[in-house]
Amino acid sequence: MTRLIPRRDFSLALLSMGCSATDALAREQRPLELGLLPNVSARTLMAQHQPLREYLQRALQRAVQLSTAPDWSVFYRRALAYEYDVMVTAIHVGRLAQLERNYVPLVQLVPDIECMLACAQARPLASVSALRGKTLVLSNPQSLVAVQGLHWLAGSGLRKGRDFSIVQTSTDDSVGHVLMRGDAAAALISGGEFQAIAEPVRAQLRVMSRFARVPGFIVMASPHLAADDARAIRAALLAFDARSDEGRLFLARTGLHGVRAMPAGLMETMDPFVAEIRDLLAAAS
Repeated sequence: MTRLIPRRDFSLALLSMGCSATDALAREQRPLELGLLPNVSARTLMAQHQPLREYLQRALQRAVQLSTAPDWSVFYRRALAYEYDVMVTAIHVGRLAQLERNYVPLVQLVPDIECMLACAQARPLASVSALRGKTLVLSNPQSLVAVQGLHWLAGSGLRKGRDFSIVQTSTDDSVGHVLMRGDAAAALISGGEFQAIAEPVRAQLRVMSRFARVPGFIVMASPHLAADDARAIRAALLAFDARSDEGRLFLARTGLHGVRAMPAGLMETMDPFVAEIRDLLAAAS
């Protein structure tokens, strides 16, 4: 038996079908917003992640747009406002986003991050204690490297504000120039940030200490992203390696080794830093 649909219901059904088709089309046409934590300059970030963008576009059959922010605090505020569908971020900032906005960890970038204390070749420090009375430069005071580094220095009896002063640069690219000019005696910097410094400048720097390793950056999905999309992105990222041209270029530009599934319990290891990082991000607003 054929069931007749009343005119009003038929109109609503057509409208509903039209809206669903329009919504699906809009979702397919809207670029996926990939947010990048500004741990290095925007220019460097975009160059490093362009191969990843091209790979994801090919793997997902969807446009991908790279974006960043002027600093870590602005990046975090944008994440809280769900401006990023997916973001590449430091794990401690990611843990905050997970706790406060339900962002979902997808994968981790490897290897872990080296925490380093560097100085100028022309003005080497004889020891860490020689920093007393001098100036330390930080490119990203909210970074886990900076937080760990200041704790490490405090364990050696050196406390910021009492035993040494701090100067901040706008991007990590200028850390090397600050050291070369003699405006600071040493810098706390990650291995990746050190590698991002131009070779002629980096060659004039010396790594005094590699004092710790912290978990590598992670990729997270917004809770507003469709679950199927998040699964597809995770699968694509886990397959992203040196077998593709984009993968080889990305790894070469970033110094990374690859991507791995999120280890169980890794996010929770950041909980001791949550309150401190929240305060640092708020103070920089």
